[in-house]
Amino acid sequence: MNIMPDFGTVHENEAAFDVAVAAIARGDIAWGRALLAALRDHIWRTEEHKSMQWILPKVLETLAALQTCPPSPTIPVREEWAVLYHA
Repeated sequence: MNIMPDFGTVHENEAAFDVAVAAIARGDIAWGRALLAALRDHIWRTEEHKSMQWILPKVLETLAALQTCPPSPTIPVREEWAVLYHA
């Protein structure tokens, strides 16, 4: 059973990213991808500055490498992000 880590500050978001990457590395790709998508949506929603600068690019790059997940339908995606990151 996988437990969803907390999101919030840049440090919590970085820890969540590390948990997702570790899950993917051990073969739990679906859960790792879901965690990355939730983290991405959280950062977009909260617009936490440091996470947008340091964590979001890594999240988007990793999702792209996993053939991207579309954003959650309840989270609005800024048009410029969708163009830049093909969300």
